[in-house]
Parts: sequence; structure tokens; C-alpha cells
Amino acid sequence: MTKKKNVLDQFDFIRAIACFGIVLFHFAVEYGWPLAFRDFGGGVTYVDIYVTVFFFISGALLFYNHRQVEEIKLFYKKRAFSIFPPFYIAWGLLYLRDVLRYKNLFYRGNPFSIILSLVGMDGYLAYKVQDYYIIGEWFIGAVILLYLLYPLLAWFDKKCKSVTVCGIIFLYILSLWINISGMVPFRTLPSCLLSFYIGMFFVDYRTSAEKYWWIGAILVVCVKFVAFGNVNLKGHVVGIGMAYFLYGIGTYFMKNSIIKRIIQFFSGLSYYIFLTHHLTICLLIKFVPVESNVIIRVILLLVVLGVTVVSAMVLRQIWLTIRQICKI
Repeated sequence: MTKKKNVLDQFDFIRAIACFGIVLFHFAVEYGWPLAFRDFGGGVTYVDIYVTVFFFISGALLFYNHRQVEEIKLFYKKRAFSIFPPFYIAWGLLYLRDVLRYKNLFYRGNPFSIILSLVGMDGYLAYKVQDYYIIGEWFIGAVILLYLLYPLLAWFDKKCKSVTVCGIIFLYILSLWINISGMVPFRTLPSCLLSFYIGMFFVDYRTSAEKYWWIGAILVVCVKFVAFGNVNLKGHVVGIGMAYFLYGIGTYFMKNSIIKRIIQFFSGLSYYIFLTHHLTICLLIKFVPVESNVIIRVILLLVVLGVTVVSAMVLRQIWLTIRQICKI
């Protein structure tokens, strides 16, 4: 039991850092400062890297806890229960706000596209459909698809690992050459699946990261200055290298009880932060012009981070209260 707890601590460390990185990236994109939080180099952005880490840790955690899915119905029920209720609460409040503002239930036109929000796919398909995407991030939809695929993926991995590995690599390479969806390459399902499966694969070799974490750090630094023919591939290499590095150093950081409590707090809050941070950023940056001096901008960033955490805590508390009242 102790060993399992330590492993989960390291996964918590990765998830908390990736969550924090995504918030900083979106702040930089929406506010236009600082660029150091936005661009990694060579066409790769930090969100490409942190989303790769996010899918990596999602695959690793699922495989670590559910190497075999014996009860598929129960598996899907638990995954849905972890994703949809907080999403519905946050989305529902904002949808109600917009309905009252525009005095129209279907203020964005097509009433059928609201179904995409009900199944959590509005952000993932917003590039294609005029839907009711008002909160959360696109990768929530991608995670839902990966969760749906996971039982089949785990079965194939157990029965014929080599075929599974080759199949996923083939689909990924094919998606780089032929992008029939029209999505940004990092958002295509084969791209997300690659990071997710590498996370699964990593579980059986995770102890190597405790000793050789520096290899991941060197890989990230070296790739930053190496020209790649494909930006998507470069982002994956950096993301996997960073995940490997974070797992390794997380082994040592999480031995400190204070750091451990802080990391576990933010890791447990990460999904709620994903749901609330973008809206919080867009609301608060309106009050501080980007031309303001550096001190004011730093204060704004700290306020954004603070309000994001508080709003995430409020959302989580609303959900916990509903669960207690309804005895769910």
C-alpha cells in the first residue's frame, strides 16, 4: 500500500504542475504578456507541452488503477461521475446567465448543437460547429473520447502489446500526413491517444524516472534548440520528456510534508481549475491595460491565480454540497 501511495503522490505532482502551466499559458495568450509563458520555441507552445503531459498522466493513472476493466458499466459510470456533474454546474450557471442576457434559450442559433455541451464535446468541436461552448477546455472532450476507448485499448494492450504499439504509432503518423478532421494537429484523437498510451506504457517502467530524471530534463533543453521537421512531434517529445522529469523530481519533492499537502491540494482541485480559469482570466484582464508597468501586471497575474483557485474551490464545494443533500 505504501508503494502505491508514493506513486500516486508523484502523479499528483505532475498533474499540479501541468495544471499551473496551462493557466499561465492562457493568461499569456489572453493578456499578451509574458511571452515566456506562451512560446517554447520552434513553433511549439507551452500548452502543447502541458496538454501532452496532461494526457500522459491521464493514461498513466487509468492504467495504474485499472490495468484490466472487469466491469465496463461501472468503469464508465465512475468516469462520467468524475467529469459531468461539476461541468454541468459550471456550464449551467453560465448558460443561464447568457439566456437571461439575450432573452433567448438558443441565443447562438442552432438548438441541436446544445447537445454537444450535454455530452461534454462542445469545446472539442467548437472549431467546426457554432455551439454553446462557454466554459472548460477542448481537451475535456478529448479525455471523454479516450475514456470511452480505454477498455478496448487496455484489452488490446494485454493481448497483443506489440500490435497495439504499432497501431497507435501508425495512426499518429497517418494523422500527421492526412488530417481529415481539419483540427489543429495537437487536438486530433490520434495525437491525444499517443500521449495517453505512452502514459500507460510508462507505468511499468516508472522507477527508471526516479534514478534517471535528468535524462528528461536534458531532452527538454536539447530539443528546444533542435529544428524538427514536425512541430507536433517536437511537442510530444518535449511533453513526454517533461513528464518523465517531473515524475523523477516529484519523488523527492513529495517527501516534504508541506510541499506534499500543497501539491495534493492543487492536484485535487485541478479539474475545477480547468473549468473556471479561462473565464476568470478573460474577466479580470479587462481591468488592467497590458501597457501597465510590470509591477501592476505581476499583481494582476497573482490576482488571477488567486481568484481562479477560489472560484475552483467554490465550484467544488457546490458539487460536494449537492452530493451531500442528494446523498449521491
